[in-house]
Amino acid sequence: TTLYKCNQCGLDHRHPKDSAKWLDQFYQHEYEIDTHMMTDLPSDSEIEKHKSENFESLRGYDDYLKILFKEEAVRIIDYGCSWGYNVYRLNQAGHEAVGYEVSRPRAEFGASKLNISIYHEEEEVPGEQDLLLSSHVIEHLIDLPAFFDYSRSRLKKDGLFMAFCPNGNAEYRKREPETWHGSWGDIHVSLLDLDFAKHAFRNHPYLIMSGDWRFNLDEISSWDGKSQVQGEKLDGKELLIIAKPN
Repeated sequence: TTLYKCNQCGLDHRHPKDSAKWLDQFYQHEYEIDTHMMTDLPSDSEIEKHKSENFESLRGYDDYLKILFKEEAVRIIDYGCSWGYNVYRLNQAGHEAVGYEVSRPRAEFGASKLNISIYHEEEEVPGEQDLLLSSHVIEHLIDLPAFFDYSRSRLKKDGLFMAFCPNGNAEYRKREPETWHGSWGDIHVSLLDLDFAKHAFRNHPYLIMSGDWRFNLDEISSWDGKSQVQGEKLDGKELLIIAKPN
């Protein structure tokens, strides 16, 4: 495989590119990743243990949401939610969260075991949401413009788009070249960086940051939701894109 950069939008993307039909089949049963519980479907006893601990081993979004939404409860889509553990946590925190998941077995498992709403068809996901959240999903998608358009269709006016993904910035490539190269190819068809994110949301307010799994809360607090701002740190392991696409 080869990584190419688009001369128009700046996206680094893998060649050859997978077909949508092949990817849909792949994510039904074959996709597995040895990270936390992302693709592992636990037993009933394991689920009860996780629920009693409120899935404390997972990344939390509370700090970010309290800043961005002034501690109000909001409506959230977790796009690419696997079997819905973050949907469960967000609901436990008082939000009204639903999930979307391409894998039908994982969606059905989570809906049944956690008593939450997970949709398998994009058009069935309700609109007028306050936040579309995705964590390490966007790098798997083969049509990012279509994903951005879909996000707009499901968000209310001034709703937020929020995506975490591997950081494709040159500064991170210099810092950790082997990990940077491991962030594309195989199941990751795209590698997003600051320049692409700025281009994708060039007509909208945004805050684009990088960090080592945690992000500067002061920078998030200081964003006015109207400006186009990039964070000071460029060489973090992750890229965080927050934007108002509508």
